[in-house]
Amino acid sequence: MAPGLIQQTTINTRPLPGGGSNDDGKMDSVMWEGNPYKMAVRRVPKPTIIDPTDAIVHVTSAAVCGSDLHIFHGIAGSAEVPYGVGHEAVGYVAAIGDGVKFLKVGQRVLISDTVPSTLTPTQLPIASAFGLGKDFGDLPGCQAEWVRCPFADGTLVPVDDDDIDDRDLLTLTDIFATAWTGVTASGFQPGDTVVVFGAGPVGLLCAYSALLRGASKVVSVDHVHARLEKAKELGAIPVNLAKGDVAGAIRKIFPDGAKRVVDCVGEECVNESLKPDQSYIINTAIRIAAIRGGIAVIGVYNAQPDSKGVPRGHTVSPSMSINFPEAWIKTLRIESVLVDPEPLEANLLRLVTSRRAKPGFVFSGEYRIQDAQLAYERFDKKQETKVLFRFPWIDEQKEKRPCSHCGRD
Repeated sequence: MAPGLIQQTTINTRPLPGGGSNDDGKMDSVMWEGNPYKMAVRRVPKPTIIDPTDAIVHVTSAAVCGSDLHIFHGIAGSAEVPYGVGHEAVGYVAAIGDGVKFLKVGQRVLISDTVPSTLTPTQLPIASAFGLGKDFGDLPGCQAEWVRCPFADGTLVPVDDDDIDDRDLLTLTDIFATAWTGVTASGFQPGDTVVVFGAGPVGLLCAYSALLRGASKVVSVDHVHARLEKAKELGAIPVNLAKGDVAGAIRKIFPDGAKRVVDCVGEECVNESLKPDQSYIINTAIRIAAIRGGIAVIGVYNAQPDSKGVPRGHTVSPSMSINFPEAWIKTLRIESVLVDPEPLEANLLRLVTSRRAKPGFVFSGEYRIQDAQLAYERFDKKQETKVLFRFPWIDEQKEKRPCSHCGRD
């Protein structure tokens, strides 16, 4: 068995090729300790199999999600700290419990960001989530080299193609499925016109999904130049929030209103003066939506009381003022969505493995996990579109493998 692989009598396992020789039984993990705008990296014990349905995944890459920034800002997450963060990761199965039936050691997998809520206590009505702490299912954070995955047969999605880039796979664990669901929840039909608020990772993938699915025209609204340029590269029409009169600009493009609108920002949105305004997007969406149009809200709206883990909860209002009369008179469909990616992952994976979709374009920065604070800061300041942590063990292992053609090193 390779050094560092979890050993325990209740698991069925064989070693992955390679492995380090100076394993101390610990790993680096990104931890939230309740200090706003500060993420810690701590040495913690490597996980072990606890239940027969567990698997241990040796992570090759893990990403930072916009939801992680809500934790970073101190407005979301569990009341008790510390806890490991992150819910987007891919890697290889390193160990399995006796109850795991459909996975094998050495198999490449992506970790679905949630498990069903009936399996573990959680504040979320539909699922427990990795990396959100005790109040949301007490699942481990995925921004670590090793992750214990409960109910592995339902949590892990096998990937048979080793040539698929980690960046494409990482989007399947959450944000590509979220973006795709946002398009669906708006009532989208091929040929529809679409407005997407936000050109961050989810917003870009929402515009990408709409175009991939046959939207006639897509508008992306944001105030970050680099993100608007990326949206333009995809084929979307950029509208700069900071220039003001967003509704007027969109009306010039869609005189009869946009048939579908998707909010990919959520409660930390800003208005045209770039000031915090929780109700700005939903009310602007109502203004610019076409009669009998649809609005989907996939950005996070989740007010929480102050606690050690949520020290700035008071900055998010538990209520918002919405222009419902206009929504009513227009006969608008408005749907809020807390996305469970698992039902979509197999289909989206087929889009990726067939090379029909390349959602990994949203990544702009790759960091060592030891530099997590820098990665979070740059992502938060929108100096990066999306960031990931790459673990070097997989690259070191590939270098040690013999040549596939001649069998030589």
